[in-house]
Amino acid sequence: MKIPIRILLAAIAFLFIGIGGCTKTIEDAESLYRNGQEEEALDAVEKLMEHEDPKVRQRAVRIAGKVGNDRAGKLLVLALRDASPVVQAEAVRGLGANVYEPGIQPLLEMLPKADPDVIQAAGGALASYGAAALDKLVQLYTTPSQKSNRGVYRQVLLQVGAPASEALIATLKGRSFFENRDTFMLLKQMRNPKVATLMLPYLEDEEVAGQVAEAIGRLGSMGVSPTLDSIKGYKNDPADVRVLELHIRILGKLKDVRAAETLEALATHPSERIRDAVDRALFQIRGY
Repeated sequence: MKIPIRILLAAIAFLFIGIGGCTKTIEDAESLYRNGQEEEALDAVEKLMEHEDPKVRQRAVRIAGKVGNDRAGKLLVLALRDASPVVQAEAVRGLGANVYEPGIQPLLEMLPKADPDVIQAAGGALASYGAAALDKLVQLYTTPSQKSNRGVYRQVLLQVGAPASEALIATLKGRSFFENRDTFMLLKQMRNPKVATLMLPYLEDEEVAGQVAEAIGRLGSMGVSPTLDSIKGYKNDPADVRVLELHIRILGKLKDVRAAETLEALATHPSERIRDAVDRALFQIRGY
């Protein structure tokens, strides 16, 4: 059976009009947002999130991220379940930009099966949330029942970087250095001087001080300047030799000549314990 030409032409015309209409709809949604008509824009976004083209869905989700109110946050959480990693990553960025707290748990739950681009976006988003999200992420990383997903959480923590240090350090208590070796290696891999800066105050906590000193000593050149800055607060306090000694041990382990001048100034410290630590550290640095 032959289809009449006029019907075929009408069907083709309808198809093009439909495609054009969809394209115009996302542009209309963007225009509504630019004109300050946020609720109307979100009405369009909600419909466009079911569009077959992931690029259209991504643009729609981006609008929700820019609007950033509670309704937009709910749409961003919904978009985490999108089939396209591109859309998911856009939703993750939107949640982080708006620090939409109801999005923390759904974001964490999606990580084990997430695409690399989503993992990368999740690092920045969770860092924006701060402790509210990072404590939960570190808890997942250290929970035995989550061992199969630990590699994924490790990747996300590396993307987060230094802001995750405090939450990681808090897990050291009550565990041996051997048990904490993976955490120390993760801190080292973050390769950021801020990691040492955030770790140094924990030298005052006797329960983890030894492990923290050992970990900072393994940071290499990244640990030198933060340790030299931190030691200034202790070198003139003869009553607090324990923390001062730990700083000196770290500098000796780091073996950086930049520490020599600071250590030499402590060579006449009233505490014999400090003087001995200085001698050992200078020997490690100079070799004599």
